[in-house]
Amino acid sequence: MRDLALIVHVGAGVLAVLLGIPAIVVTLRRRRLNWVGEIYHWVIAVTCLSALVMVPYDWKRLWFFWPVALATYLFVYLGQRAAEAPGGLWYRGVLRGYGGAWIALWTGILITTVPDQSWTWLLPVVLGTVVIEWLCFRMRDLAAS
Repeated sequence: MRDLALIVHVGAGVLAVLLGIPAIVVTLRRRRLNWVGEIYHWVIAVTCLSALVMVPYDWKRLWFFWPVALATYLFVYLGQRAAEAPGGLWYRGVLRGYGGAWIALWTGILITTVPDQSWTWLLPVVLGTVVIEWLCFRMRDLAAS
């Protein structure tokens, strides 16, 4: 079961990383939920569920999958909800939701690739948050002009 979960997790994770930016861009351009955002949501869900399946097999090494998987799914859910009901500042929800999920994916990748280093938690979160917030303000300025 662990091997199957790992195969599903890696496949869905790679697809999620590849779909993250297109999901944001297409959703912002179309100003509503679309097939790319919908697929991104479900690929993230599969990635998160497969991560949770693997945790009990190696708790000491994989315990962090629980909070990362939960945060990742909550972010993509926020992005999807914002895209489903555009209006007002909906683009902030899309950027923070879809973008936050993408950052969480990269955080999981770094934590797994380079374990026992505190920067693997901090780097994607700090850099990603700065970029997302910059984009939120930039979009506000574009909408005002």
